[in-house]
Amino acid sequence: MDGVSLPTSMVSRKGRPNWMEERRGSLMVVATVLATMSFQIAINPPGGVWQSTSYAEQGCEPGTTCHAGTSVLAFGDSNQRTKFEIFMLLCTISFSASLSTIILLICVVSLRNNLIMWFLTILMFISLVCTAGAYAICIWMILYPLGDAVQVVTKYYAWFWVGFTVLMCVGFFCRLAFWFLKKFFRFLCCR
Repeated sequence: MDGVSLPTSMVSRKGRPNWMEERRGSLMVVATVLATMSFQIAINPPGGVWQSTSYAEQGCEPGTTCHAGTSVLAFGDSNQRTKFEIFMLLCTISFSASLSTIILLICVVSLRNNLIMWFLTILMFISLVCTAGAYAICIWMILYPLGDAVQVVTKYYAWFWVGFTVLMCVGFFCRLAFWFLKKFFRFLCCR
């Protein structure tokens, strides 16, 4: 046996007539899982929720009333509040992108159009990046009192995702530009 080779049906789309349906199914599963995660994080935020209405003498920030059912971390100092707001924003973006993908897939949007598939893939990418960002901020909020080591690790994690996102966006837009140029030159030469 000289080497291992993959069947051409696994490598190219030409051998798989239903590759669009497979991709649609994969997008639906990923979108559903991400929407579920984002929803769960929003209704059960890190740090929990106040079980009863609390005042300053009961652990709430001086001058505020912490109402039952609201997030504990949302009532911390201004630094903690800012982190919590960014966290909830990222969760909301992830949830919205996932729901948009699910709705577009359910409404039987024509997936034969590559542009629509690219758009759905971008929505899922946005949702994944926002979920990763929400995770980093969640760790940062929960482990905040533990010191500088946690902040350094969280910072490197966040910078990794920023770099990865930029790299993926550059690659994605290069592919998109190449695809548009190819279509444009085919249009020019075949008129």
